[in-house]
Amino acid sequence: MLIASLGVLSSWYSGKIQNHLVINSAQTNRLVEITSSLEIGLYESLVYLSAIKESNGILEGQTTLNEPTLTLLIQQFEEQIDRIEMDYDRMYDFFENSHLQSSGENLEEANRLSERIKLYTNLSKEWLILLEEDAEQASVQFNTSISPFFRNNITPAISQLREQTLIYHTEEKKELSLQLSRLNKILGIAFGASVLLAVLISLYIYRSIANPLKKLRDGAQQLGQGNLDKEIEIQSTDEIGELAKSFNDMASNLKKRTLARDYLDSIIESLQESLIVTDEEKAIIGINKAGLKMLNYSREEIIGLPVTQFYDMESMGDIYKEKQNDGSIFEFQLLAKEDMQIPVLFSESDLINYEGEKVGSVCIATDITERKKSDQAIRDSLREKEVLLSEIHHRVKNNLAVVSGILQLQAYASSNDEVTKALTESQARIRSISLVHEMLYHDHTLAYINYKIYVNDLLDAISKMYMSDTKDISLNAEVEDISLDVNLAIPCSLLLNEIVVNSYKHAFDGVGEGKICVSMMENGEYYMLAVEDNGAGLEEDELKDSKSLGKTLIKTLTSQLKGEYQILSGKEGKGTRIEVKFPKRKLNSARKSY
Repeated sequence: MLIASLGVLSSWYSGKIQNHLVINSAQTNRLVEITSSLEIGLYESLVYLSAIKESNGILEGQTTLNEPTLTLLIQQFEEQIDRIEMDYDRMYDFFENSHLQSSGENLEEANRLSERIKLYTNLSKEWLILLEEDAEQASVQFNTSISPFFRNNITPAISQLREQTLIYHTEEKKELSLQLSRLNKILGIAFGASVLLAVLISLYIYRSIANPLKKLRDGAQQLGQGNLDKEIEIQSTDEIGELAKSFNDMASNLKKRTLARDYLDSIIESLQESLIVTDEEKAIIGINKAGLKMLNYSREEIIGLPVTQFYDMESMGDIYKEKQNDGSIFEFQLLAKEDMQIPVLFSESDLINYEGEKVGSVCIATDITERKKSDQAIRDSLREKEVLLSEIHHRVKNNLAVVSGILQLQAYASSNDEVTKALTESQARIRSISLVHEMLYHDHTLAYINYKIYVNDLLDAISKMYMSDTKDISLNAEVEDISLDVNLAIPCSLLLNEIVVNSYKHAFDGVGEGKICVSMMENGEYYMLAVEDNGAGLEEDELKDSKSLGKTLIKTLTSQLKGEYQILSGKEGKGTRIEVKFPKRKLNSARKSY
């Protein structure tokens, strides 16, 4: 009877301890599940923020999500914030109603966590507003404020809360194990006469309770340390077996959801830009793969070195001092191993903690070595083409001068006045074209000429060519400071030559002296060219009906310029004024013939 009573008492007491352990384990399991859900929700909110930044095109070359719309990502982020608040309310209610010994201390930790979550939520919402106003500044704030605050304050707080609970749970299980051990000793003394039975009972209790509890304890500890691959192997179907199954299911779910955190890390590592993080003393505390590759260092070699060791302060120190604090991106040079200079686009920003204190710096550098080489190759090629084009203009001018000289010799050798006249006129036309190429050769742009200078040179050449002892014809020019490209300059020059030569030859027949005035100005989208003389005068019908080469060229060249001309009387009704109006444009390559 005594043995039976002791057995019943022992069974009741063991059951009470086991039930208490199961209740505490279940509550701990629930707390771990709530805190894990809260942590995962926070990580997912950060992933959404990162995806919003990437979808908005802040950093070129970054790996992005599957192209969700920015509106949908923001909506998903806000829904995630609501779920976070629900999870926190569940955790707060749990601490208020839980019978765990650590509930009071955990409640204080939960309040501190609440303040950090609220600060993180407010920072995130302000960041979304800033993203609409200034995408570049939003990128900097995300990398220097939101992400570091999340990693340095929220994640450790949740982990500390969970680990503290698990430690209390482990200690409580140890206490219960001690109680079981004391119970076994009491039973051993009480059943001194029944040693064999006591041993069997002890073995049974140990095997049915102690071993599963030990496995459960070890599994909970490893889960709390982040080993989500650990599986608790308990085959029983009792409460402990169900609890072990719950732990295994929870670990499996956590493993799937924590991929989001790894995804964030992979984004940073996959950036094409080099990213370097330093502490307040400018010592390197973090660097991604692109930075290691660019500087040709291993992670173990570079961590702890001063970042200024890699700045080319000797040649670019002044630029760095000027630009380092204004948050701008500027060209700079970094020094890799063996002092190899690397040109980069560089920016440096302060790393600020949640208290507004500077805790370090974030440096971003983009290697532009290949771009520099391409720019230099383009400049070299451009210089070669400029030299070639200059030589072409020079050779064309020289060849035209040779042709002009040949025509002049031929004119001197001819005894036919008509032939001499035709050769002289051809020489004047060639001279007008040669002057264009001569001015292009001397102009640094190789494409435009100062038409004011050209007109004066052309009039001087015509005056010398048609100089006569019997006539005193003066040539005056009033030309604005106008630059024409070669496609307009050549037909305009030929046109001016024909009009002036025509006036020179025909306006002053039987007159001893006269004056020819040339003017050119800009009028809106048009150029206005005018040639006026005080000679005999010319009717418009005469020019239209004339079949001479000179007058035919005037009409043809005006048409080629897509302009129009009119013939007016000169001042006080004397002489002729020919006005040509043509648009400011580049001639089509098909119309460049002259």
